[in-house]
Amino acid sequence: MIPRDQRGPLQAGPAIIPRKPDRDAPPAIQPQAPALQAPQGGFITTTPNQAVAVSRTKATDRYQFWWNYYRTHEESSADLKEKVTLLNVNRKFQDVHAVLLGYLTHYAKTHSEPWMYEALALAIEMNKGDDKSVRLALKYAADKAEASHNPNALVSVADMLLLHGYDYETAGKLIDEASMKVPHREVPLLLSILLARNTKDPKRMAEAVDRLLSLGWPGGDEQIRSHARKQVEQLAKALHEEGRAAEAETLLAHLTESESRDVFIRLTWLGDAGFGLAVDEPLGATARFQTPRTVFGGAVVKEGLGNDRESVYVCPRSFDGDYTIRVDCIYNNEAKPALEATLEIITHEGTPREHKETRIIPLGRTIAPVVVHLTGGRRKEVLPFVAPPTPVTVPVATKPKSNKEKGTRPSPRAANASEPSSAGRGEVKARPR
Repeated sequence: MIPRDQRGPLQAGPAIIPRKPDRDAPPAIQPQAPALQAPQGGFITTTPNQAVAVSRTKATDRYQFWWNYYRTHEESSADLKEKVTLLNVNRKFQDVHAVLLGYLTHYAKTHSEPWMYEALALAIEMNKGDDKSVRLALKYAADKAEASHNPNALVSVADMLLLHGYDYETAGKLIDEASMKVPHREVPLLLSILLARNTKDPKRMAEAVDRLLSLGWPGGDEQIRSHARKQVEQLAKALHEEGRAAEAETLLAHLTESESRDVFIRLTWLGDAGFGLAVDEPLGATARFQTPRTVFGGAVVKEGLGNDRESVYVCPRSFDGDYTIRVDCIYNNEAKPALEATLEIITHEGTPREHKETRIIPLGRTIAPVVVHLTGGRRKEVLPFVAPPTPVTVPVATKPKSNKEKGTRPSPRAANASEPSSAGRGEVKARPR
């Protein structure tokens, strides 16, 4: 039993106490900072002593508050991300650190995700923490990413490891898994090229470049091909300087083979016009501007408009069969029209079997398709299918006629502009304004 005039032990965190034993005295906040206990399971522990070295009063309050808060409050990943984002925008980096430490202390086993440990590593850096803590945070991030098998998490953590120059072996595992899960994305392959350059690994470089150049990249194909060549040449030069001439020459030979393309088609014209290519591939898919890449490897990498009078389709690794080329007219200025176009077709580009063909295409009201037959294609696998974005149809609100003009009472559906029509099941209801 504690006498009424004697204070008992206080709980961790801010506590309200009177300034003196006077019932009429106003309450005051006095911080308390007992040591925090580490959770079981080997996760990052949190005590005020692990925080970045700051003044004892405010820093202890901050870390102690969030530790106590998450002891009694459960929070979703999305809510935590929003909180961290707002604190970061307001440059409250110590609060970011304290929030993440408090959250991960209590929810490391049940709610933690790779991005939380990535953010923790950045928070430690922003608060000028030690390199050992940054490495530890990224180690946990890598473990979480590997356990999730999420390609976005795998790529993000691998990128952080490469940026800091930490644990290239772990970064390589993350990159390899991501590139196998999403072979149609360029980022894992570009990271693999960067890792190969940093570790001077010609085998990894050759494999990554070959996979990268086996696809066309809409909107940036030439830039990616140029970047790959530059990275290979830089690594070959470094290998020569280290006396590894044989490896350098083998790498350059692989580059020449990787740069070859089974099918290359280019359409050019003169005049104020815009034309696009639509290529029907042997197994049934069509590459065009709206769906620039197919699961069979073909891609429309460039669409000609305005002064850029060139459209390009490539299929570096192709299946055998007939490729039907159609020309779509986007616009053709009647004052200065394009009357004809030049269609350049190359099969087995960059190999001893290379074959070039040029055709003049009259640009009339109807443009006859051109068929190219390919044998000896090198594609063996189909890419993962990525569904194109579903077009959104929003009903157009029209002002209903008055009763006097229409002669009948307007229906409730016509009077409500936000009501969806029954034209189709996929139609999206407009949000009321």
